[in-house]
Amino acid sequence: MYVLARGCVVVYQPLLQHSRRYLIQRTFTAFANKSRILPRPDVIAYGRTCGRRHAHGKGEASEASTFMLMRWTKLVWSKMFGKYLLLTNVLGSGILMAVGDVIAQEYEYHHGLSRQNSYDGERIFRMFVAGAVQGPLHHFVYNWMDRIMPHRTMKNIVNKILIDQLFMSPVCIVLFFYTVCLLERQTLQATNEELISKFPYIYLMDWLTWPAAQYINFRYLDTKYRVAFVNVCTAAYNVLMSYMKHDFGLPLPIDNSIGLSTSKLPATPTSQSNATETKT
Repeated sequence: MYVLARGCVVVYQPLLQHSRRYLIQRTFTAFANKSRILPRPDVIAYGRTCGRRHAHGKGEASEASTFMLMRWTKLVWSKMFGKYLLLTNVLGSGILMAVGDVIAQEYEYHHGLSRQNSYDGERIFRMFVAGAVQGPLHHFVYNWMDRIMPHRTMKNIVNKILIDQLFMSPVCIVLFFYTVCLLERQTLQATNEELISKFPYIYLMDWLTWPAAQYINFRYLDTKYRVAFVNVCTAAYNVLMSYMKHDFGLPLPIDNSIGLSTSKLPATPTSQSNATETKT
């Protein structure tokens, strides 16, 4: 029995020596690691934070504020052109129409066309309302065109430009004049006369301006940005619209009402003398 046990010990002695050596090595490694003075992760993070604050306190605050501002801007942008896209298009149309009127008033003041020393707030408000009225029309028509013609082929782009020029432009011009004249409390007859006299000139300028801009719009931009792009371009175009609406009685090159208005004027002494000379 002893020999058997001894034999067992002798047989398994190399294995036991190997296990003892591994155990001693593992214990020594663990003790060496524990004996080292290593800073904890929270201490490292606190030290780094304190160092940054001590060395770059203002820079850290500015980076945090910049990050928060960018995050807030991204959130607002996603809401504007997502959930509240219709409201964005309506307010954008009105605001940029008002901006165009402010530029027009500056032009009129510096060129002696207006004697007012300050901006006409009521006129700016009327232009804002006229632009806001056109916002829903742009919103729904552009969504409809992209829904029935989703692909950005040359044929679809040309069709969209034709729809915009043949339908949208005349409707927007008519809405603009009737809205502003209604807010000015003009009669329907006076509104019709003003529209008839100024519509050809504005529509001609529309054909010279908008096809190129709408090609960029329909070719490169998404549906949610179409009205915003049109509003930005309209900020410059509205200067002409506002000037045409508030032209202070200046004669227009194609104004057919000039001849009618001059025929109703009383005859001057020079014209009477010329008339008598021709009779004689």
